[in-house]
Amino acid sequence: MSFRTHLTRNGCKLLIIGLAALWIVTLPEPDPDSILHYRNALVVLMSVVLAGKILYDTLFYDRYS
Repeated sequence: MSFRTHLTRNGCKLLIIGLAALWIVTLPEPDPDSILHYRNALVVLMSVVLAGKILYDTLFYDRYS
């Protein structure tokens, strides 16, 4: 697999992560005082972790194997 294909695939993954995070954040909250109030913080945390993993996999991609 070429490096261009690898970058394109990871770019699509980042787009999916961003769209999923946007969709989850825009869902209505049933009760503002419930535990779902922390939903936005969890969505941001998971988005940053997943984007960081993709960035790490892209920068340290083993091109010679």
